[in-house]
Amino acid sequence: MFPYVTDEKRLAAQLGHAVPPIRVFTLDGLGLNTQAFIDTLRPSFSVLAIDPYDTRRAQVEYLKKHLPQHAVDLNEFLVEYFAGHEGLSNILHILKDLSVTELCEFDRIGFMSRRKRSIARFRVLRDEHTCMGWMIDRVPAKSFAQNVGKHDVRSLVRVFPETPESVTENNDIQKLIRCFANMVRELHPTAEHLRMHMHHMFVFADISGAGTNAPEGIHQDGSDYIVSALVIERAGIVGGESVVYALDKKTEYLRRTLAPGEGIFQADKDRLWHFVTPIKEDPNTMPRYGHRSILGFDIDIIR
Repeated sequence: MFPYVTDEKRLAAQLGHAVPPIRVFTLDGLGLNTQAFIDTLRPSFSVLAIDPYDTRRAQVEYLKKHLPQHAVDLNEFLVEYFAGHEGLSNILHILKDLSVTELCEFDRIGFMSRRKRSIARFRVLRDEHTCMGWMIDRVPAKSFAQNVGKHDVRSLVRVFPETPESVTENNDIQKLIRCFANMVRELHPTAEHLRMHMHHMFVFADISGAGTNAPEGIHQDGSDYIVSALVIERAGIVGGESVVYALDKKTEYLRRTLAPGEGIFQADKDRLWHFVTPIKEDPNTMPRYGHRSILGFDIDIIR
């Protein structure tokens, strides 16, 4: 249905064996005007709030590394810390075991968050009488947890700010959601009900540090299909390569630095793994912070 930059058929021909669905698309290829889409979305990334969970995870990982004797207590604390039921004051007895230098390094983590985000959730229902064959109903995102196994911190419940309606009700965003629904429909012709989460994210880097949209490393998102990233902007940076791996997490199927207006739609749960390399400020650009803004989607087939 859509013209892809590359897809699993072309990748399979290059590799000599079958490949799960991996499709690099462009906004233009989906029938959207790339520049108009970017111009409309660009200001929305400035209103995003810092992701507090990156800092909380980094703080606990730091403590577990330097104070392994407290690992069990710290794992239990992280659950409550993510839920907002406990704060750092609850582990003051653990912090007292850090050296002066370690405590300074720990304090610095609280000022080094590099990601801002919001979230929106949609129920997408097949309806031949509506635009592009799908009806979109936005529902409250409430809490969010990923189906990635109990040992992955992303399985813990998180609550993010809701993406403004001025973004999600935009005609181009609505068309984009329908395009992704039809990509699923290409692979599952009987699919009638989809659940989608849209992640509205901004990562920045400056002279003091790199930024990453994958602090968990090579990972799955726990959904049937994902758009790991649709890049809206990248400026003043190096890095940010998207990589798609086989189940062994070593064999690379795809490595691409996505340009603004490009994205990757792929199978996820139990079929493929993915990663995006950290971004660093480009030393060849004028002095300013570098950044990469994206939309990501988790897509599950309900029936």
